[in-house]
Amino acid sequence: MLRKKLLVKIISYTAAAFAVVMGYAIQSNYLMKQYRTKVEYTYSSSLEDLSAGLNNIDVALKKGIYSGTATQLSSLSAQLWKESGTAKSALAQLPASEEELTTINRFLSQVGDYSLYLSKKVISGEDITDEQRDNLTKLSQAANTISTGVSDVRMKYEEQGAWTSEMSTQLSEATITEGFGYSLTEIEDTLTDYPTLVYDGPFSDNILTGESKMLADAQDVSKEDARNIASTALDITPDTLQDDTDEDGKMPSFGFKVDNTVISVTKKGGYVVYFRKDRTVGEYQLTYDQAVEKAQIYLTEHGYENLEQSYYFTDEGMCAINFAYKYGVTTCYTDLIKVGVALDTGEVLMFEARGYLMNHEARTIATPKYTADEAQEVLSKQLTVIGSDLAIIPTAGEEERHCWEFHCTGQAGEEILVYVNTVTLQEEDILILLKTDGGTLTK
Repeated sequence: MLRKKLLVKIISYTAAAFAVVMGYAIQSNYLMKQYRTKVEYTYSSSLEDLSAGLNNIDVALKKGIYSGTATQLSSLSAQLWKESGTAKSALAQLPASEEELTTINRFLSQVGDYSLYLSKKVISGEDITDEQRDNLTKLSQAANTISTGVSDVRMKYEEQGAWTSEMSTQLSEATITEGFGYSLTEIEDTLTDYPTLVYDGPFSDNILTGESKMLADAQDVSKEDARNIASTALDITPDTLQDDTDEDGKMPSFGFKVDNTVISVTKKGGYVVYFRKDRTVGEYQLTYDQAVEKAQIYLTEHGYENLEQSYYFTDEGMCAINFAYKYGVTTCYTDLIKVGVALDTGEVLMFEARGYLMNHEARTIATPKYTADEAQEVLSKQLTVIGSDLAIIPTAGEEERHCWEFHCTGQAGEEILVYVNTVTLQEEDILILLKTDGGTLTK
């Protein structure tokens, strides 16, 4: 009898365990189906949004080619900006890597930005050149090619089970010729007449492929020479530096490291791009003025002259000070070096010269066409001017503008900087000074 009861219990427990396992399996299968359905919906919806956005971009560009007024071009540029943003967002939701979508991503970044640039140009009274209208035509042709190709891909993926097959391909790490991304790569390969766009905007081709002005004619240096330069910057012996990852891109550099410090030296010219020492700062002993003095001494000792401190902030015991190059009476905010000083010992913990190396060059700055008083007439009546200076400022397209810099106060007492072009009297930029216990920054 005892054995019979034991057998019944074993069978009961086994059946119960089997039921639990089956329950989990059924639930897991159900959840998997739900997840797959959700992913398929996301992909289908994103592809639909991408297709619609590209079609709208194509139509707007065709209209832009024939637009003759600032009002109409401004309206079309706003539409292109919106549609390109929507299309980029949709593209980001689809199963394709950035490497597979280089040209399409570039197109979507540039199309709205370039039309906005042309709109601003017309509003300021300038004419669109024949070359710029030709660029619009080429962008329209590219939009049509991409739009048609994406519509064909969309039809393919509307077939039953297409996205399920795509997910299986992604999970199996199959070759690129079997995935969605490859379909878009094939579209990119048909774009044979995509224009090179050089304009005043953040996605201009001269920015995407731009090179350092300061290093343009510099001679190559060996890795050992770069090691010696790095050791001098850190005040250590060369043999203590180990090799670190080199940097490619706009400013190819050798990388080195030692203990808690990393440093990078350009392969052309042998300039220190940056270094950073990672350590905990002890009790503060230095004031801001003393930190600035330490930073200026370091810059002078390492060959950097005519630099003037501008803004700073303090974080975790390090005072980071921005220095701008001073050309005569003009402050060049394009040529920036940042130096971080430890407030316990005055040690330089951080050095960043990328902006200076990218933009510094021999300049000839013309005498302003308009005086400070004439430029001040452009300012809002809501501002009270405290003082004015001359400055060179960068634009979104990495160009430079010679401006009158007006230091003002607003109605609520906030401090504001307004930059007025010395040649055109256009307001080039407005910055709000943010003053906190940690320092002064601009927004």
